[in-house]
Amino acid sequence: MIGMNEKFADIHYSLDRCEKCGKCISQCPVLKIPEGKAKEFMEQLSQGIWVAEVLERCTGCMSCDAICPNDAGPYGLLLRHYEERYRKSGIPQVFLNATPVRNGPNIWRTTRRFFSEDEKRNVVAWSKIPVNDEVLFLGCNQRLDPFIADSPIFDGIEIFTDPRECCGEPYMRLGLLDEARKRARSLSLRFKQAGIKKVITFCPACQNMMQNLSPEILGVSYDVEVTGAVDWLSSRIENQEMGNSLRGKTVTIQDPCHATGLGEETVIKVREILKKAGLNIIEMETHGTRAECCGLSAAVSRYRLSDVIGTGLKRAKQAELTGADLTCAWCNGCYITLNMFRLAYPFTPPIFHLVEILELAGGMTSKRRMPARAAQLLAAASGSLFLDGFRFRKVHLE
Repeated sequence: MIGMNEKFADIHYSLDRCEKCGKCISQCPVLKIPEGKAKEFMEQLSQGIWVAEVLERCTGCMSCDAICPNDAGPYGLLLRHYEERYRKSGIPQVFLNATPVRNGPNIWRTTRRFFSEDEKRNVVAWSKIPVNDEVLFLGCNQRLDPFIADSPIFDGIEIFTDPRECCGEPYMRLGLLDEARKRARSLSLRFKQAGIKKVITFCPACQNMMQNLSPEILGVSYDVEVTGAVDWLSSRIENQEMGNSLRGKTVTIQDPCHATGLGEETVIKVREILKKAGLNIIEMETHGTRAECCGLSAAVSRYRLSDVIGTGLKRAKQAELTGADLTCAWCNGCYITLNMFRLAYPFTPPIFHLVEILELAGGMTSKRRMPARAAQLLAAASGSLFLDGFRFRKVHLE
């Protein structure tokens, strides 16, 4: 068996800091493995043993990284196991439809037919080489609902996206670390070629990838200043007065898995923004850096759609139990996913993106196109799978 130092030397899991205490998986909001077993499982995982009780139940919420008392990065350990699984047996072909830069059918291509004319125009305009060296960067998720970024909130900042690029996060999740590394390097080079020096990431996944996961897991550093939309919005509205349209209403918050990497400071800023908008916050059972997944990443562990459905419905019910008037998502992936689940489970408080909530609070006209876009995305996913033959045979990237 390969030694631990050799096996995990190049990922952000730190063998030196990890004490195999098992807290990361015993306190995980999903796994909740008894402490004694958790210690045993961590020892096995660090030796390269596939532990199904952990790896096939993980939903990818990354809470383990927040729980670890030694900052050892246990999520990186799980990713290495998923990478080895991919190298040995590949992934189901249907998963290729969820890879943004695929040369073939995928959700992004089939969703375009549902775009409004203004969305089509904006995507073309935003794909041009920027004039300024500071941009608001739209990643893959925002290219599924570009109406979100078409907001007066972003007046004065140049928007940039590129349908040929991806930060690598979807590939990393699947254990395709070589492809994720390739995508991260390509995007970093694209920024350099475009003369971009500062990136405001609309998506917290992009922010966490560029600031933390790419350099720590993929070995790719971005030669640009990176800040998140939450930080930018927080400073933008600091001295602005909000209207009264949302005063007295309650909101619960879907914190994304990448909140773990971005830290408590970002989580707190989201809540400060919502309070400034006049909303009273009711937290879900799990929240902040220990929030549970919206369902988007849950299929990775066993390649089962049922895991996505179960995880998403559980989260939707947690939001319902708060009794809040609204659900706020500050990750576009969570925003899309929860709106899709709400089509089947309408008891969840209506899901709004943080940008949409600020538009409402500021008396602006919102271009909100949910829940119609959620239904269109379901249709697009079905369409891309149909074009691809809906095959579950294991494949490696083309």
